[in-house]
Amino acid sequence: MSPPPSERLSRAHRLTRGRDYTRVRGEGQVYRGRFCLMLALAAAGETSRVGFIASKRGVGGAVQRNRARRRLKEIVRRRWTRVPPEGFLFVFIASRRTLDAPHQALATEVETLLAHAGALAPIPV
Repeated sequence: MSPPPSERLSRAHRLTRGRDYTRVRGEGQVYRGRFCLMLALAAAGETSRVGFIASKRGVGGAVQRNRARRRLKEIVRRRWTRVPPEGFLFVFIASRRTLDAPHQALATEVETLLAHAGALAPIPV
């Protein structure tokens, strides 16, 4: 029996350059939820990557921004093994509601947004 795949979100799977964020914001499709916003861009031939934005205006001070970003990162990290290894670029944008949302509701919303973008495989049995 082989070990389960790693749930680690490595540097290769994160958006790190400003021009990547700009590209996704300019060309990507918007998926709105109650607690956050997701931008998805189909990028054939590229490794699937994800980035997170929590602005001062949209979320609040540094502590709140970091908390919102950490919550979204953890939820996406746990589901990353179900995202195709190639073909998508994602940007999650936190809102103030991200901070107060129950964990299960936020997790369900992230799964729903990923599924609407066509980037989430069913849970393996």
